[in-house]
Amino acid sequence: MDILVSIKPRVGEVPRLSIPVELDVRGLPNLDEFLPSLAVELEDLGLRIGQVRVGYLRRRGDAERFTRLLDYLNVDSMVARPGADDVDDLAEILDEASMYGIRVIWEFGVGSVLRTPDEVFGLADNVAPHRVGLALHAAREGGLRDFVRRFVELSGYVKTVYFSNKRGGDFGLPIFDGSMDYLRLTKILQVLRYEDNVVLHYKPSYYGRYASDVEVLNTFMNSLGNEAADRRLVKSLERIVNEVLRQGL
Repeated sequence: MDILVSIKPRVGEVPRLSIPVELDVRGLPNLDEFLPSLAVELEDLGLRIGQVRVGYLRRRGDAERFTRLLDYLNVDSMVARPGADDVDDLAEILDEASMYGIRVIWEFGVGSVLRTPDEVFGLADNVAPHRVGLALHAAREGGLRDFVRRFVELSGYVKTVYFSNKRGGDFGLPIFDGSMDYLRLTKILQVLRYEDNVVLHYKPSYYGRYASDVEVLNTFMNSLGNEAADRRLVKSLERIVNEVLRQGL
């Protein structure tokens, strides 16, 4: 797994980080005019951009608006919300993005489409499975088991998992400050052999926690862990996988 942290420029105090960054440009107007000042800010901070997060892509032509930004950052993937009316429109957006060498990763469950696994499978049938990438938000699921079940249902399509914690209705908290056990989730993703991006996504007021939390996650991932606990975990995951298979997903 590759760990990134999500940063929104010009919102709060952006720390200097040696960790790869997801640049969140949602809500920033007129990116072409904003790009020169952004270039100065990124150079001053020494940030390494791994992917970009944008807002809704609704129709053909929307992806093109971000090509200059991605070219400047030397990044070829962006996370977007699906704002189209149906999967056919999403397929057209993917076709346009591929012309510019851009990989679109769709946020699952937050747009007008791609709210169910069946819609994901429909898009995959339309454009070929290897062209469909999804981003899942762990904190938006009911709990750890619900997230794992969703991850298994969409196995093979998930390219980004967002980590942030929640307390009641308050989201965007550091991973060790809320109700979800992210060390256990990290171990689960390791057992399931997830090898793509994990993005810590905090409110700007918590940006200062990124470095220490990533260090804890890396230390945990590099540790051997307890073999007996791993066996129990594997059996628990096998039950979830079997439940999904029995339902024909």
